[in-house]
Amino acid sequence: MHQAGNHDLPLVPGYVLDRVLGEGGMGHVYLGTSPSGRAVAVKVIRAEVAGDPAFRSRFRQEVDAARQVSGAFTAPVIDADPDAPTPWMVTQYIAGPPLDQRVKAGPPLRAEELRQLAGGLAEALRDIHRAGIVHRDLKPSNVLLADDGPRVIDFGIVRAAEPHVRTQTGIVVGTPPFMSPEQIRAARDIGPASDVFSFGSVMVYAASGHAPFPASDLYTVAYQLVHDEPDLSDVPDWLRSVVVRCLAKEPAGRPTATELLALLPARAEPPQKRPEPDPQPQPPLYVPTDPVPPGPDTTLPGLRKRRVLVAIAAVVATATLTSAVLYGMLQDRSGGAGGKGGSGSGTVSAPVSASASASAAARPPGAGSYAATQSGGSAYTYAYADGADRRPKGWRAWSGAASKPLGRNSTCVYAQASLLCVGDATVRIDAATGKSLWTRASITAYGQNSPAVVGDTAIVNTGDAIRGLSLKTGEDLWSYRTSILTQRLTTDGRNVYVAEHSGRVHAVDARSGTWRWTALPGSANTSQYPPSIRSFGGKVYLFSGKDPDDGGGPEDLLTVLDAGSGEHVAEYGLKPGCVMGSEALLTEGGRTVIYCVVTNSEETRTGVLRRVLGAGGASSTTWLGGSWGSGQVGAAELSVSRGRAYLAASDGADWSVVAVDTTKRTELWSAPVPGAKAVDTPPIHAGGRLYLAYNGGGASFDASSGDRLWYHKPQAVGTDPWETSSDTEPLVAGGVIFLPEPQGGWMSLDAARQEKP
Repeated sequence: MHQAGNHDLPLVPGYVLDRVLGEGGMGHVYLGTSPSGRAVAVKVIRAEVAGDPAFRSRFRQEVDAARQVSGAFTAPVIDADPDAPTPWMVTQYIAGPPLDQRVKAGPPLRAEELRQLAGGLAEALRDIHRAGIVHRDLKPSNVLLADDGPRVIDFGIVRAAEPHVRTQTGIVVGTPPFMSPEQIRAARDIGPASDVFSFGSVMVYAASGHAPFPASDLYTVAYQLVHDEPDLSDVPDWLRSVVVRCLAKEPAGRPTATELLALLPARAEPPQKRPEPDPQPQPPLYVPTDPVPPGPDTTLPGLRKRRVLVAIAAVVATATLTSAVLYGMLQDRSGGAGGKGGSGSGTVSAPVSASASASAAARPPGAGSYAATQSGGSAYTYAYADGADRRPKGWRAWSGAASKPLGRNSTCVYAQASLLCVGDATVRIDAATGKSLWTRASITAYGQNSPAVVGDTAIVNTGDAIRGLSLKTGEDLWSYRTSILTQRLTTDGRNVYVAEHSGRVHAVDARSGTWRWTALPGSANTSQYPPSIRSFGGKVYLFSGKDPDDGGGPEDLLTVLDAGSGEHVAEYGLKPGCVMGSEALLTEGGRTVIYCVVTNSEETRTGVLRRVLGAGGASSTTWLGGSWGSGQVGAAELSVSRGRAYLAASDGADWSVVAVDTTKRTELWSAPVPGAKAVDTPPIHAGGRLYLAYNGGGASFDASSGDRLWYHKPQAVGTDPWETSSDTEPLVAGGVIFLPEPQGGWMSLDAARQEKP
């Protein structure tokens, strides 16, 4: 510690703390300087609060989620260490008064000021919602008026330490009078529509100087929010028509943040400096405030989802199970079967060796044809047949496709010689040329939702609606709206399935959008995230969990439903619990088999669980040899075929592809991944090859031996390789690989060439 005035300043690695900006029950906020000389706000949690495991867990999860938010109108997280003895977080330092102080100083905002505020807030909410985050506490004090436009702060990291309305269970849900009716009703699931309601209230306040429900006491405000009409008498006409829609009592009646941007009038000119009010004491600059334990979160961070999931779901992955025997046969990596890979020369697109077994027309054992949904099929094996007939006609290598509309993070599926991609927009890309065939700028990604294609219908989940579009033109075909946010979109070609945080699953017809059924797991899902959905053999499999914070150890529950009716078929416990999102299903010997990644209780070893379902079904775990999984921060999803599992694993320093014989419970081979600093996707087993994408580069390996066959040097690593390593798996068609680029958009390369090293 060092001193500033009468206050001891803590030591935060890499930052110099200058003075105290503010303090609260959870910690202090300091003005600091980064190594580059940048002014930053540094939040340091109090030691007594840091000792609470539940608080630390929430703080860690919220930091991970908030890092996904980026945009011109938010205050980004620059650095954080939620696992430090005294947790801390660094955000951009915003020099500007909060909106409430500006309005109190008078006069209320007018004309272009209001337009700039409305556009900036709507864009900020769009960016926040795209990242799978719901603000839940948008209010004037959380809006800063910087010279170059407004900034929304405290989006999922910190909450103000001031009076809040609480539910009967004591969970903080918002701050009157800018809450939504569903927050007043203490609804469990608060979605993006709640933020839109708060947006309307904030805009009324900015335009009139008072809230839309301006009662003097809290209880009257609460009643008005649910039952009365807002006071919009001082709101200009152009804004009133928008605010009326935002303040609809029911969430389904409000526009989304993206739709809100379209409703608002375009800005006539770039943001200018706000006019100075009458001379007043300088209002304090922005000070991040204290976090409070949030209520149940309905969202799953969708971008960087796999890295976030392993950091959190490793706890879930050690869940209880009553019917499996946990044992493994360790094999030293240095003494395993061949396949240590090639030279790692680093030459762009330089194949290392040719292998007869890496036929371009092979089918992984037990794998089917590619289906245009995440992982190439609703069973999530990340394995499918590939042959020359799938190669796009007239294909040539290309890069930078749709980088501007899609943004830095997007996910795609392959269908009809094209890529259907969702990110900051929905785009169809010609697989042969990389040219955009059509773009829907207003249909954006939400949370963990990959697109899908069934026949001529492109399917996208925006969180509050499943949208069916014409694959040919991009025009709307149908829409199925949900009152609660959904994620985990997958399709089996007949139905489309999505899940709520509560565990409830919706099934709709993939071609018409007609509701089929809604069902719940056999027991309540109390984990942080919606259940994983798998569809296989006419049944739907829901993998849900129990959060350790709810008492006892984490527990995985597998519920089996009939895909046609949604009726309950069976229920199983899984032990050890699966790493969330790693579950896959196969048929072996006429029986359904589950594969998934597991970790030991110390999270220092990684294994593969194989569980045969049904009466007398055996269960076994193959632990990877050596130190695979030690310190691993990327999710180890599997590529699975009969008796085999493949995954990318780290020993804390280097990355390798590892092959496992799940019948003999042995590690077959491991091959180093050249130039890899962070691998965030499973291998794709297409034909006889395994394909990996990482840091804008990629490699392929012979699936039987581990010999490296092709390599494309990573484009960028940077100081944080995870920021340039996409968590979207590559696509393969006829030996052509499609993979995301670090700067945004997609590229396509020939990974089937068999040139000399």
